[in-house]
Amino acid sequence: MTVNFGVNYLAILVAAIAAVAIGIVYYGVLGVGDRQSRMLGTSPVRPGPIQGATGVVVGLVNAWVIAVLSLSLGAASIVDAVSLGTLLWLGFGATFKAAQVAFERRPWAVWIFQGVHDLIVEIVVAVIVTLWR
Repeated sequence: MTVNFGVNYLAILVAAIAAVAIGIVYYGVLGVGDRQSRMLGTSPVRPGPIQGATGVVVGLVNAWVIAVLSLSLGAASIVDAVSLGTLLWLGFGATFKAAQVAFERRPWAVWIFQGVHDLIVEIVVAVIVTLWR
């Protein structure tokens, strides 16, 4: 197996910023974070600098991994990118989050709220890093 690490780092940066922006809109502007907090019986908390920095680092690592996979698999079209993002979400994000929800005995609606966000992010990131080589 050949892994190609010759990715476009500007595309990775833009994809990571897009991922953070999606989280701000989804959890903040659209109010999903407040709804999730009420569902869990906690008070809504606004993220601070540590959470923001963590989001950027997570976004950068996620975008880099997707870029490496996209390039190494030869993904080249929007269909390839959407397929890759969806498969990564399904194989890793959705499954790990489902296990966490089950073991933490959280409501399955939490899985849906977080899963929708994660699926959108994975697809958008995959589209950016696949189409912008």
